[in-house]
Amino acid sequence: MSGRPTAVQDITEQEVADHLVHVLADMLELAPDAIDPDVPLSAFGIDSATSAWLAGELERWCGVPLDRELLLGRPSVVEVSEDVVAALRTTQDQDRS
Repeated sequence: MSGRPTAVQDITEQEVADHLVHVLADMLELAPDAIDPDVPLSAFGIDSATSAWLAGELERWCGVPLDRELLLGRPSVVEVSEDVVAALRTTQDQDRS
């Protein structure tokens, strides 16, 4: 599984995607390459409760509070990664203000 990033501002969409793929693969007992990052998470049986848990896992990993509803629309790994990085940038911008 991906280690914790060193700084929030350095987190890339690819790092978020890689981490989420590894978390999903572990949870679903699949090889990471079995997780297609463009397929909706709902195709893997991810429901609202699991989505909330995954959002919490991403929050712990990046060290920044994230909206727990981030995954509720059951977007793909790619979409979640984009949303997480956008949320991190927003948090970073607010901290500078």
